[in-house]
Amino acid sequence: MSDEQDNGTSASRMQLLLVDESEEDALRLQELLERMSEARIGMDHATSLEEALIRMSEKTYDLVMCEHAPEHSLALRLVHETRQDSPARPMIFLTQRADQATHAEAIAAGAYDCVQLSALDGDSLARTIRYALDLYGRDRQREKAEDMLRKLWRAVEQSADLVLITDRSGVIEYVNPAFEALTGYDKQEVVGRTPRILKSGQHSLRFYREMWNEILAGVVFRGVMENRKKNGEVFYAEKTITPLRDAEGQITHFISNDRDITGRRTLELQLQQAQKMDAIGRLAGGANPGSSFGEGPAAAQGG
Repeated sequence: MSDEQDNGTSASRMQLLLVDESEEDALRLQELLERMSEARIGMDHATSLEEALIRMSEKTYDLVMCEHAPEHSLALRLVHETRQDSPARPMIFLTQRADQATHAEAIAAGAYDCVQLSALDGDSLARTIRYALDLYGRDRQREKAEDMLRKLWRAVEQSADLVLITDRSGVIEYVNPAFEALTGYDKQEVVGRTPRILKSGQHSLRFYREMWNEILAGVVFRGVMENRKKNGEVFYAEKTITPLRDAEGQITHFISNDRDITGRRTLELQLQQAQKMDAIGRLAGGANPGSSFGEGPAAAQGG
């Protein structure tokens, strides 16, 4: 059976590939497709595994329907050839006897359904196709969600910033490698404890009380904190604490993202100290009668 001619409407059609050695089966399926009320479906027919693989390499199919016989399964061979080298496609196995054992074998092999070709009519074919595509769509959504979670996990694990996750009461459930590297605490040492292990003693109880009031109210906290490493060294962090809510909107966890600004903060403190010493020096110089700073006011006063 020849390919659909590209007349400008093929892009909006569902593309189906039938893999079946029987021309009779292909004609019957084509007739059923034409009777379907929503039959915007273009069908190609491959009579061998080799032809099917060529067609699938040249064209993207929304659905593959393939002959399946327990003793000589074209469908199982096709699954084996395509599962590793190409994206999964929804596949329906067509069999001459759709008993429970045959159906179970097909599903175990990766088919979305297994139907008896001779028992198909227009309505049952439409239901079968919709069912397979619905399952495929849900599988793809789950795969995309799982892939996104894997990307987010890698991003957190490889982040240069410290990431710490606690439950609502502040008990640590996760820290990333950057946290371990900077603080000197292993993950096993901190999970189950609270961030108080990092307290430097430089922040007041009022500071912590206000921070907790904010995040428990659902407000993102931002601030600079002076913390202490396991070895006693002080480090400064630009901290952001974000409340995490469940599907009902209840706060269940807090995600803390800390950027180490110890180098910058040290320079700022050194600059402040230098400015302070400079100011002290100027005041001392102003008290010296021989300095130009002391002469101005005295001259103005006529001294």
